[in-house]
Amino acid sequence: MLADLAALTPPLIMAAAFLIGLTLFLRRQLGPRGQHADDGDEGDISGDTSNDDPGDAAHGPSTDQHKV
Repeated sequence: MLADLAALTPPLIMAAAFLIGLTLFLRRQLGPRGQHADDGDEGDISGDTSNDDPGDAAHGPSTDQHKV
């Protein structure tokens, strides 16, 4: 009985280490995200730039769009 247990110990240790690593990885990837320094960039963009919506009435026709 002890010989069987001794033979199964290395695979059980590897399986436990894999499950612990998988759990930590998934918690990190799927967990709530904190506020990073580069996440606030969207607040810096104003609507008066040249990246306005092309369908906007105030925006002129684009030269690369053709009517079909």
